[in-house]
Amino acid sequence: MKENFKTINQALDAAGFKPALEDAAGNRLDFKFTAYSLNSKLSFRFENLEEFTEFLNTAGFPVDEARMTQINSAFIEMNLNPDSFFYVNFFERGKEEDM
Repeated sequence: MKENFKTINQALDAAGFKPALEDAAGNRLDFKFTAYSLNSKLSFRFENLEEFTEFLNTAGFPVDEARMTQINSAFIEMNLNPDSFFYVNFFERGKEEDM
């Protein structure tokens, strides 16, 4: 596993979101993409979309065709280049307004 993936997994563990990408209460982890960090404990830089999908797959959150379509749509909406770096900000699903 890549070293940066270990760091991300440790931060998610500390926030109570592993190994099923949900917390003890069953709240699912979700994420948003940005071109910048939100300077939170759960904001991480990925070098490109391929690296991010690799992370999701190794974290037990397989990226199927439907999920990839959602991700690609988000990149278009955010005007992000999938071949350039970006940030992923993880949060508890349903708490988007807190971001």
